[in-house]
Amino acid sequence: MMSTQKLFVLLEAVLTAAFVFSTAPNLVRADSPAGHYTLQGLREVGSELVLYENGRFEYMLAYGSYDEFAKGTWKRDGQRVILNSEGKDAPAKFTLKQTESRPEPGIFVLVNNKAGRGIASIDVMLQFDGNEMKTGYTQTYGFEYPLENNRFPRAIGLGLRRYNVEPQWTKVAGNKTNVFIFEFDPGDLGQAKFRDQVFLWDNETLVTDRNGQRMRYVK
Repeated sequence: MMSTQKLFVLLEAVLTAAFVFSTAPNLVRADSPAGHYTLQGLREVGSELVLYENGRFEYMLAYGSYDEFAKGTWKRDGQRVILNSEGKDAPAKFTLKQTESRPEPGIFVLVNNKAGRGIASIDVMLQFDGNEMKTGYTQTYGFEYPLENNRFPRAIGLGLRRYNVEPQWTKVAGNKTNVFIFEFDPGDLGQAKFRDQVFLWDNETLVTDRNGQRMRYVK
């Protein structure tokens, strides 16, 4: 899974190249909304949108530890610019791949990407009898919780709250294994979904409402 820093650097490079392309002489007509736009007026939020003359677009947004991006097609309808992103809906998924036993007392949870490297900042929930819950998050080397009175959890939940990925639960059968190794498939995580998203175009600006927030982009 690509780190936030690497993702941001990659998107910045893409959008920089797009800016050079979109502002090249004679490539953008004066009556066209095509061009490179930057979000204005929202604190601690960075976002850019590039509309190409060929009807394609690229988009990115960064807010704290949350990043999203999209690419797809746009069309003009009068003063309206309508965006549709590419890609099919693919939910993020945690799959238990392996269990082991260690002599050390405790529960060990490791979440790897498809390349087998550990992923940090995955939310971990341990559910015990009586609906008692213990929570934490992974490091690249995993998550460890010391057992009290040899009480094993009945289920392990994994999620990503910052990306609105709800916990996915795996039942724990018995108490013979205490190491649980999962694989994470991000699906379309981090991809913004534009479905006939309308932007109002006024010469040098594009304005839209998204998730209850007014967003104003300036060329």
